[in-house]
Amino acid sequence: MTTIRYRPIPSLPRLAWLAVIAPDGRSIDVYHGSAVECREQWMVEGVWDGDFAKGEFHRSDHFFGSGIRVDDDGIWIVPSTALVDRVFSCWHRGSLLASNSCVVLLGFTGATLDPHHDYGLECHAIRRGVTRYDPTFRVLHREIPSFQQHFYRRLLVTGDGVRQVAPPPDPVLTSFEHYHALLVAALRRIRDNYMSGERRTPVAAFATISAGYDSPAVAAVARELGVHTAFTSWRSNTHVPRWLSPAAAIDDGKRIAEAMGLRAWYLDRPRPRITEDELFFLAASTPPLALVFHAMARHIENLPGVAIVFTGFQGDYVWDARPEPKYLNEEMTGNDTAGLGLTEIRLKSGIINLAVPFMYARRIADLATISAGPAMAPWRIGGDYDRPIPRRLAESAGVPRPWFGLKKKAVVITYAYPIHRGLRRDFGEYVRRHFGYHPAFVVWHALVNKVAFVVVRTVHVIRRRLTGRAPRTPQMFFWKDFDPSRLMYVWAVETLAGRLRTILRGHGVALEEVTDSSAATTPAFATSTVEGRNQWNSATA
Repeated sequence: MTTIRYRPIPSLPRLAWLAVIAPDGRSIDVYHGSAVECREQWMVEGVWDGDFAKGEFHRSDHFFGSGIRVDDDGIWIVPSTALVDRVFSCWHRGSLLASNSCVVLLGFTGATLDPHHDYGLECHAIRRGVTRYDPTFRVLHREIPSFQQHFYRRLLVTGDGVRQVAPPPDPVLTSFEHYHALLVAALRRIRDNYMSGERRTPVAAFATISAGYDSPAVAAVARELGVHTAFTSWRSNTHVPRWLSPAAAIDDGKRIAEAMGLRAWYLDRPRPRITEDELFFLAASTPPLALVFHAMARHIENLPGVAIVFTGFQGDYVWDARPEPKYLNEEMTGNDTAGLGLTEIRLKSGIINLAVPFMYARRIADLATISAGPAMAPWRIGGDYDRPIPRRLAESAGVPRPWFGLKKKAVVITYAYPIHRGLRRDFGEYVRRHFGYHPAFVVWHALVNKVAFVVVRTVHVIRRRLTGRAPRTPQMFFWKDFDPSRLMYVWAVETLAGRLRTILRGHGVALEEVTDSSAATTPAFATSTVEGRNQWNSATA
């Protein structure tokens, strides 16, 4: 049986972990933050719909977080069943390395990102589907050709190799009542899991809420589990100029929360109060960014334990009354990747992102049939923005119909340079060093393109209102070959990875660079990184 050796490193993000699986598969060294739950044969940062004490998250239907489990089958590396999180891996000198953080794995290996590569390809790859996406994640390293990123499917490491194992299939959904009963029952099991007395770190629970569809529906279910507080944002991100449509810029969910008996906690924070935690939002994914949750992350980090946050990521697709045909499959191709914006900050602050709409999301065709059926007619309002399932959930919880779900809004944003003054200065120097542009050019670039965008977008909005049709408005009009918003991702990842490498070196665990790349070997039971793309994708059970 494989032995797990734990080494806590308090300076790591509290939910972060990195595992080194020996070439013979007989031992695993795990370096981890302070809030990771560690047991003799498993370690986890997450929740699932099963008994916590048994640690069988690798066989669960619904799992949020990440973990490693050793059993008679082999070594399981388990990512979230929601596409808001992922696990990274690579091979190094015969050992398989895995982590729930890209920056931790970069810091450990000494690998770097390529500042001239468009990492939007990697960050948005999962949009192709859970069995179709390219897992290759480009890095620069003498011995490691690339990382692999793993969504949804579990990895099983045995003496015969590494294969991917899908979670149990979702049941056929026959009616709203059937779906609602399954959802509530699974969430109650999840509640029992995170409230288990076997946990060594206490777990709090929160929800998010807005004036849209998804989070009010999730909050309506979460309150039945004992959740009392919901985070909300007064402002929304909108492409429509505020002077043209003031209501489009308001996403306040306070009165919706109060109608459900929940306490609303505002997320909005003045720009001068944004801390260096902005780095963790920038390092999670390419834009759009989830910086609106900065205050939530700070609040949860100050709690004595960790926190579950019930979110509505993916609801816009799985609950659509008339989803596009390309989304009616079990690949979850409708994922908009917005949830990835919390992947690094959640590890630092101690957040487990419980994206409820991903539960049974592979049965989107069933949900579309239910939404279109006669039983749901009282909750259909027509138009392009119609979500009868979440409307029924929220209205049944006491929310008046005119208060939510009338106009599509979002709180994720795209911007060109850091808000935090010190980070802005460091990013400007990075641009100067790697691209030769003066730091002021970044500000000028953003200003000119923003003015052009507002002018053109206003014309397009007016044209759509008059004719019902208008072309898509591009984000950039000038210097299109220079995209500072995407470059910020590379810079932020490199900055955090450098800091973490210093921490790991201080504990004597970071890999050292080698001068002879021929030293790299691949064990008999392993899939090499060079061959990885095809074999990771094809070896699926």
